[in-house]
Amino acid sequence: MTEPDQLAALHAENTRLVGLLDDHGIEWRLLTSLEPTSSEHSSPARAPESLRLSTAEKVALFRRLFRGRTDLYPIRWESKTTGKSGYSPACGNEWLGGVCEKPRIKCGECNNRLLIPLWDSVIYEHLAGKRK
Repeated sequence: MTEPDQLAALHAENTRLVGLLDDHGIEWRLLTSLEPTSSEHSSPARAPESLRLSTAEKVALFRRLFRGRTDLYPIRWESKTTGKSGYSPACGNEWLGGVCEKPRIKCGECNNRLLIPLWDSVIYEHLAGKRK
């Protein structure tokens, strides 16, 4: 595929994706105003002061763009012995002495499971790199 053909295909895909966002009522236009300019000699463009988002606004934007369940959230795990990895719902009782009986009882079979809802603080910690 030639470069002009690739460019045309990318423009068509972009148009299709913008249509999907619009069809589902997902606001995306604020993000396009934050894109850097294409000048190769200039430094990346900085958003005007009025377009810089506060921490709370960034979390709200993340929540709008990545909608899902709010009654729980996943935590990534990785086995040091087998190398397997995956996600499990966050539990408030995980590894709590006298309550959590891991690894004898699997989380899905535990009667003491306390699923933690998705809070803004969890999203902030994820965006700040403190959570996976």
